[in-house]
Amino acid sequence: MKLPKEVIALDIVDRIFELADKKYPEQRNFAQALQIQPPRVSEWRRRKSESYMKRIPQIAEVLETSVEYLLTGEEKKPADQPANGREAEFVQLFGKLTPDQQELVLAQLKGIVDAQDR
Repeated sequence: MKLPKEVIALDIVDRIFELADKKYPEQRNFAQALQIQPPRVSEWRRRKSESYMKRIPQIAEVLETSVEYLLTGEEKKPADQPANGREAEFVQLFGKLTPDQQELVLAQLKGIVDAQDR
């Protein structure tokens, strides 16, 4: 049984290019906005490289979205209180991790949050 397209969850690459294609009709313009070579963006689209993971904060900024949306597909409304700077530090450090390390951190973070919600 084939699921309707809207039921299938998007992954990070899908979310990146869904937004990039709307904002940058030409892939080379997206690459230029990120200040990288167009072949690198092509590798991401074809899933030949995961080097986009270390650029997630930059990609989010260029695409005018949040890191959270690119990683999870969920967009939370901003809190009423200003960020305490820890979030920016987390995002910066997270961007320096390998994709496997990022997955591990996300799994651990989700476990901590789930334990608090119980």
